[in-house]
Amino acid sequence: MSMSDSTGGMLPEPPLQPDDPVHRLSGIGEKRALLLKALGIETIEDLLFHLPREYQDRSLIRQIAEAKEGEKITVAGEIVSARSLRLRGGKTTALLEIDDGTGRLKVSLFGRGFLVNSSLVKGTRCIFTGTVGEYKGLTLQNPEYEVLAEEEEGDPLNTGRIVPVYGLTAGITQRLLRRWIRTALDAISAGTEESLPEQLRKKHALMPLADALAEVHFPGSLDGAQAARRRLVYEELLVMQCAILQRRALQEAEVQGIAHRTDGPLLQRLRAELPFTLTDGQQHAVKAIFDDMRAKRPMFRLVQGDVGCGKTLVALHALTAAVDSGVQVAFMAPTEILAEQHYATLSPRLTPLGIEVALLTASTPRAAQLRERIERGEVPVVIGTHALVQPSTRFHKLGLVIIDEQHRFGVGQRDELMRKGDCPDILHLTATPIPRTLALTLYGGMDITLIPDMPPGRLPVKTTVIPETRKEELYAYLCGQAAEGWQSYIVCPLVEESEHFASLTPLIDHYTALTEGALAEVRCAMLHGRMDPREKEEVMTAFKNREISILFSTTVIEVGVDSPAATTMVIEDAGRFGLAQLHQLRGRVGRGNKQSYCFLLGASTTPEGRQRIKLLCETTDGFQIAEADLALRGPGDYCGARQSGLPDFRAADLLQDIQLLEEAREDAEALLKADPALNLREHAALKEKMMRHTAIFI
Repeated sequence: MSMSDSTGGMLPEPPLQPDDPVHRLSGIGEKRALLLKALGIETIEDLLFHLPREYQDRSLIRQIAEAKEGEKITVAGEIVSARSLRLRGGKTTALLEIDDGTGRLKVSLFGRGFLVNSSLVKGTRCIFTGTVGEYKGLTLQNPEYEVLAEEEEGDPLNTGRIVPVYGLTAGITQRLLRRWIRTALDAISAGTEESLPEQLRKKHALMPLADALAEVHFPGSLDGAQAARRRLVYEELLVMQCAILQRRALQEAEVQGIAHRTDGPLLQRLRAELPFTLTDGQQHAVKAIFDDMRAKRPMFRLVQGDVGCGKTLVALHALTAAVDSGVQVAFMAPTEILAEQHYATLSPRLTPLGIEVALLTASTPRAAQLRERIERGEVPVVIGTHALVQPSTRFHKLGLVIIDEQHRFGVGQRDELMRKGDCPDILHLTATPIPRTLALTLYGGMDITLIPDMPPGRLPVKTTVIPETRKEELYAYLCGQAAEGWQSYIVCPLVEESEHFASLTPLIDHYTALTEGALAEVRCAMLHGRMDPREKEEVMTAFKNREISILFSTTVIEVGVDSPAATTMVIEDAGRFGLAQLHQLRGRVGRGNKQSYCFLLGASTTPEGRQRIKLLCETTDGFQIAEADLALRGPGDYCGARQSGLPDFRAADLLQDIQLLEEAREDAEALLKADPALNLREHAALKEKMMRHTAIFI
């Protein structure tokens, strides 16, 4: 709509801007804008960054007469026959025959028989791209296709070139998207502001932004499309890393941390009394932590290591140094079981040094009195759960916060604990191996230390699949292990029967059947999250004291249940568990020097499930497993995008862009070192983009 000026003339429409609503584009309107919203497209910029999921090379449309079995071709022709074939199970297949004047070709579209009564009717002209197969003649099976209107036969957006293929939603077609994106490019290309500093574009040989957007949507070649995508990915990752690093720099500038001593008498006694030498990985982690603790800025470090690598021992050094420095330590775990485990592990090391350790959970007796002592500074080390962040828990001088399995806590809980001290050092621990791509993204504001090795003498757990026919043999083996004084776990995915997983054996039913049958002579117990805390504690204590030989459990034991005498892990319905979860469960055994085993029952019948199980049997490397899990599940499913805050990238793919991510991080560090606030003129556009997208990344 044009506007009138003071003389009655019509003012031209203002030029379109990237942040304008998408309905301002010609041909879209309010109704179609609502459809686009389902794709996350609300602005013109959103539309331009709705990148193709793949490309079809239609630069050469072949004649049907030239079609050969096994080759991928693009053909255009008229549908001369169309029928629907009903299959067993109720699904239908569309069976077509097309003619281009040089010959005829069969086309089958499985599960889409309904199309023969709607879009794929006799007389319709279409373009098909797929691989030629042989079934009672040459056939295209489940090809990509588009219906061509008469006026679009020679449309340069849809034929005769490399054509983009987009993710769609109901009411939106590929042709519509291509046309709108072309319109958007023509409307704002001249006003597309370059955001990358020239020196970085030259360093990485990246094309200008306007060129990249045009080429990624309508490439002249597949190499050109790849180069355009690379430019957009690099920019997105650079913006993310600048936002993360600048946020951390601002946090550090605003606060003054505690300069701890790392050579105090308590720490020296601890080291002298340890009956073993730290692994190289543990020594490296302790050095990095101590370097942080001596500095006047707050520590913000993540220690990552596989199950059993000795992260708790590393944390022990940090908390002893903190007590040496006259401050209190809060050690927070996600579950009571894990908190109790840490208490049982750390107390024997700290008590001989004269360091009092307290356990504070929801079930702690006389908790009010304990809180009073903590507030007076009489208790230097407090291990607990979310009870530590309650308003009633106050510290006298909190100087170090250790958070175990930090991804299990919400950001609010972590921040609340930090606010209970005066800029305390923060040490995060995780036994969940996280691929470096995700670590740089999720924890980009942290310093990351990896413990790659295991304590000497620890044998890798042997993992194997047990078929249904060998179950009795397995249970006999468990009985034999129990008779020799060794312990076992049997893990089930459910507590009670579920209508959604009726085929799975619930924990309670399984426990009842085996304790009344094959394992009747063995001391067994059951543990799950629905039990009363006191009951769980009693079971755990009995298991630790070897009063129980076989512990039936849900995944509540995934973290925190350790026993050196536990040598066998049995996982029922293993195909229902994720790869990383299976690895975590397996890590509950093999804590001693005896060969340990993990037996998988009910392995998955799906190809993906079989792939997971195969990898688990082949390796015990948690980071290799994590990389595979990421590839199988995708980054959002891997860590839970909503919980983790993983950004929804528009161009980047964490599976394939690790090299660009590391380059972007290095460049972001150099940029912010030279220009911390990005105030230089050549950084203005990058800063503006970072400010607009900061909420996505931090």
